[in-house]
Amino acid sequence: MTMNRHAHLITEQNKLSNAGIKKVCFLVLGVLFVACLWAGASVARQTQEHHNAYRDLQKLKSEMIRLKIEEQRLLIEQQTFSSTPQVAQRATTELGMFFPTNDDRQVIVPASGVIGIKKVANDEKN
Repeated sequence: MTMNRHAHLITEQNKLSNAGIKKVCFLVLGVLFVACLWAGASVARQTQEHHNAYRDLQKLKSEMIRLKIEEQRLLIEQQTFSSTPQVAQRATTELGMFFPTNDDRQVIVPASGVIGIKKVANDEKN
């Protein structure tokens, strides 16, 4: 009979123990649910950041291509402007050419059907 008297205490302890286990399980499930939501939101945020970074990268690549084209254009323009003095220098040094003075200039004008040659005066400069 002593066993029967303590048997209801054991069943009550089991009931209290089962209720405590259920509360702990619900708490653990709630924490896991919140963790899953947080992880999903983090993945979505990181994906959005990745897309934004990729879009910015594409913009920067197109800007780089545009700047390279502009650089090439400016290099060609620089070479064009820098080659003019080189041509003049080579013409004078290698070919013996020179810029004419006013005494060396002559203007050819038609004079009543006959072609005449006229010396350019110092005040007339072409």
